[in-house]
Amino acid sequence: MTAFFVAFIGTLFAEMGDKTQLVTLTLSTRYPPLRVLAGSLSALAAITGLAVLLGEYLANLFPQTTTLLASGAFFLLVGAWLLLKKEEAEESVETPRNRVTLQTFIMVFLAELGDKTQLTAIALTAAYGEPLAVFFGAMAGQTINHSLAAYLGSRFLSRLPDKLIKTGSALLFILFGILFIISALR
Repeated sequence: MTAFFVAFIGTLFAEMGDKTQLVTLTLSTRYPPLRVLAGSLSALAAITGLAVLLGEYLANLFPQTTTLLASGAFFLLVGAWLLLKKEEAEESVETPRNRVTLQTFIMVFLAELGDKTQLTAIALTAAYGEPLAVFFGAMAGQTINHSLAAYLGSRFLSRLPDKLIKTGSALLFILFGILFIISALR
């Protein structure tokens, strides 16, 4: 039971203000929050599952520098795309259900590769030798964290003008991209 609680507490606090939480928060301002949450939690379950199953092998498969550079480039591209994308007519803004969930899944999955919560799951699995306890503890922490982000995004931030949210989101992605690349080059 110790592995569960350590994974739960560690993940809950490690995810506060994390880039994947901000992806959930941001997308929930524009799309149905339950669909965004489904995509986020699915991606987090997949990446956490990989972490506990593959352990240190996964860390060796994706060197931190390469992961940071790829994540940085990805976030820079998404930020630039958000800034340059022209606004569409109101009727074409609605995104099909599967596309929103898939879009969220891909963004969160890629952002979580090599992230501190993934590395925490790898380390805890290696330390405790209890992959299921670590997985469920980490997922419990992430569920609380991302549910809060989806709720706040849909209830409060959705009242902000779309242009402000779009610009803020783009700048946030660009900031993360720059931070990832700087971290990789150190």
